[in-house]
Amino acid sequence: MNLPYNLVMLDLDGTVIDSEPGIQAAVRHALAAGFDITPTQAELEEFMGPPLSEVLPRVFGLTDPADEKIFFELFCAVYFHGMEYNFELYPGMPELIDDLCAEGIVIAVATAKPAESAERILLHANINRYFTFVAGSASNGSRQNKTAVLEHAFTQMQANADSHRIVMVGDRALDLHAAQAHGVDSIAAYWGYAPEGELDDCHATHRVTTVAELRKVLLPSLQINKRLAHSGIKQWSKSIGYLDPIS
Repeated sequence: MNLPYNLVMLDLDGTVIDSEPGIQAAVRHALAAGFDITPTQAELEEFMGPPLSEVLPRVFGLTDPADEKIFFELFCAVYFHGMEYNFELYPGMPELIDDLCAEGIVIAVATAKPAESAERILLHANINRYFTFVAGSASNGSRQNKTAVLEHAFTQMQANADSHRIVMVGDRALDLHAAQAHGVDSIAAYWGYAPEGELDDCHATHRVTTVAELRKVLLPSLQINKRLAHSGIKQWSKSIGYLDPIS
């Protein structure tokens, strides 16, 4: 089957899983305990996607590295002790991931959160077996942006735009810009956490508003075959050799 991509890089939060409740609860705790700040809902939503080190100075003016350290320690004390499992898979995503693997497409995660946390989440969701590689931020402070995360993933997987048909799927502008920086296609997932209008001018290769639409982009031939089989054209198409046999 001729498919448009043979390597799919998936952002995690806001693309594969809805992790907003757990992340925002940990952020509230860290801001209240460390800085006596009660964030608005709009301010909390700023944390969904970008690295914490980017949000703190931009939203709250916390530019001192000591403040970042305090926040991160308080955040981790809550998030990595139960809150990271407070998430839900987006409807249709497990089935799509299963079908991608069944078609021989390599799948990897590229996330701004620590790789170890992402691996635990995938294991908890019982979908870890589908992913060839999980790339995230490093414990030593490196790889703090999505461009660096993708670079790490491609290096470890020995993949590039010349040797693979690669696409990055993400819900924030930083995902799409990282894909462009590496010369690979991008898919803007509009069901995630991006504020209204953020993705519109990012020049994504594709825009999708549902997981069903994402399926149509990644598995177009499979969609056609299923429609033909459902409409009773399957045997006719096989008899004239128009399509490969549909299993």
